[in-house]
Amino acid sequence: MSGILDNLRNKIINDTEESISHVDMDDKIALGVLLWAVASSDSKFLDIEKEKIKETLIRYSKIKPEDIPFVLRLIQEADKERIDLYTFTSEIVDHLGYPERVSIIEDLFRIACVDRDLDERELELIRDISNLLHLSHHDFITAKIKIKKEFGMDTFSV
Repeated sequence: MSGILDNLRNKIINDTEESISHVDMDDKIALGVLLWAVASSDSKFLDIEKEKIKETLIRYSKIKPEDIPFVLRLIQEADKERIDLYTFTSEIVDHLGYPERVSIIEDLFRIACVDRDLDERELELIRDISNLLHLSHHDFITAKIKIKKEFGMDTFSV
């Protein structure tokens, strides 16, 4: 995947003169693309979703806050290119263990539920990502219930 991300990086660097101090960003960008895909899947991308994406990236990746605008541009460019989810989930599977991947699914649900409405398109996308991350259906459902409770949402229609 580094070829794809290198192309995206070069495109943005050529446009902005910006660079990131970290060279090994592929798994962080992959995570960001998944978060972005979920946030935009219901056709209403909210500022609160963007803020949650930033928080998640900083927490997982230890990306410096001043590098976030550059990373977000990489993520947005990848989203525009419509690179398949398998490419990004493979990067995550290669670099993160099972518990971290479950945590990512929880964060995807947080992005989807931040507006207190888990849209069917968001749910299906998270389900697809969960499968690509090789997570069990049980862990997918457990994450969904946990995060819906966290946001005070109905968990009866799981």
